[in-house]
Amino acid sequence: MLWIQHQSNRYRLHAGIRGGQEGFYRKDPEPVAIREASLGDNRLVAIEHLGQDGTTLVLQCDYHEVSTFVHGTRVSLDALPAMLAPLSITDSRDGIVIRARRGSGASVEYTLGANVIPEVGTVTLKPLETATVQIPHSGGKTVPGGQLWRDDLLTADGTIAQRTVLLANESTAAFVTAFDPADDGLASLAGSVNFRLS
Repeated sequence: MLWIQHQSNRYRLHAGIRGGQEGFYRKDPEPVAIREASLGDNRLVAIEHLGQDGTTLVLQCDYHEVSTFVHGTRVSLDALPAMLAPLSITDSRDGIVIRARRGSGASVEYTLGANVIPEVGTVTLKPLETATVQIPHSGGKTVPGGQLWRDDLLTADGTIAQRTVLLANESTAAFVTAFDPADDGLASLAGSVNFRLS
C-alpha cells in the first residue's frame, strides 16, 4: 500500500498482480458493475460496489496493477489517470515501481516493505475487516499462518490462467498471486508465512 501526497490531496494506492482486484470482485457476493476503457497499452477498470456506494478504480499494466477506492458510483474513468499523473510507474515481470515524477511536487510513502516475493508472485495485504467480502465463509484449510483458500481463475478450456492463494488470520488477509499459474507450491509456501499489517 502507498500513500500519495500531491498539493492538498492525500490518497491511498494499492499495487498487485494484474487482474487481482477484478478477479476478487467478480466473485464477490455483493453486486458490482464493471466498466472499462483503454489507456494506451494499459486498461482502466471501474468496479462499482453498488451496495456500498463506492468504486474501486484500477489501472492494469502488462504484469501488475495500481488501484484505489473512491466514494460514489459512476465515477469518471479519467479520475485515476489524473491521480496517477504526478507519478512515474514502471512495470515489469519482477514487480512494479511507483515514484513521484521529478518536479511534480508529489511524495510517495510506502507502508509495506515489498509487494513481491521474488520468483513466486505478488502479495496484497488488507486489514481483515476490509476484506470480509472476499473471504469465503467456510472450507478453509488450517495452516500455521491462519485459514487458507486457493482460488484458480480458469480459461474456457480449463487451463489455469491465474492462481491466487488467500490466507486470513485474526487481523490480516493476504492475497498471494503466482507469477506462474502452474505453481503447485504456492499454497504451501503462503500457508507457512504469518502475514501481518502493523
